Amino acid sequence: MKTVRLTLRYDAETIHPMHRFVADSDAFDAYRMVHGNFTGDGGDDNAFIFHVVGDPTVYETALAETGRVSDYELTRTGDRSFTVYVRDVPDDVDDRLLETFTRGSLVTLPPLEYRSDWTVRFSVVGDPADLQRALEEIPEGIETSVERVGEYDGGDAAVGALTARQREALRIAREVGYFDVPRSASVDDVAAELDCAPGTAAEHLRKAESTVMDSLEL
Repeated sequence: MKTVRLTLRYDAETIHPMHRFVADSDAFDAYRMVHGNFTGDGGDDNAFIFHVVGDPTVYETALAETGRVSDYELTRTGDRSFTVYVRDVPDDVDDRLLETFTRGSLVTLPPLEYRSDWTVRFSVVGDPADLQRALEEIPEGIETSVERVGEYDGGDAAVGALTARQREALRIAREVGYFDVPRSASVDDVAAELDCAPGTAAEHLRKAESTVMDSLEL
C-alpha cells in the first residue's frame, strides 16, 4: 500500500466556520481531529472528536453559535486543553471531500491537523489508483499539496503529524542524549546540531512533543 501526506488549503468559501474561527483567533495553539466516523454517508451528521489547546470558553461560545453543529460535548483536560465530541452538519463540500477520502481502498490516518493558515494536514493510505483518483476529485476551492509519497510501513500516525523540522529536532535530540535519563545534553546542544537558536530548537521540541502526546491514547 502507498501512503500520501497531504496539505489541503481552503478558501473563504470552502473552509469550515470553526476552522476559520480557530485559525483567526489568538486564543488557540493547536487544533486536531483525532477520531471520526469517516462513513462518507452523504446527508448524515458526522461525528468527530477534536483535541484543542486553547481557551475552552471562547471555543464553546463559537461552537454553540455556529449553524454547522447539531450537538457537542466539551471535556476539559487541563487549564488550556480540552477534547470536544462534535456532531457536525456537513455541507456539499464536506460530503464530497469525506466521500473522496473514504472510497475504495483508502484509509485516512488521524490526527488531522487544522492550522492557522487555513490548511489541513493528514495522511492517506491505499492503492495508488484510488489515491490518484482522490487527488483528482478534490472539490474546487481547495488547493492540494502532496508533501510526501511512500510505502506504508505501519508507522505511528503521530510521527506522520510532525513537520520535517520537528522530526529532525526529535531525532537529533535523541542522538545527542537530550532524552537520556539522566539527561546528557541540553537544548543548546540540540540547537547547535540543528544550526538554529536555542529558543527555536526549544520551540521545535515543545511542538513536536505536544503533537506526539496529543496523538496517544492514555
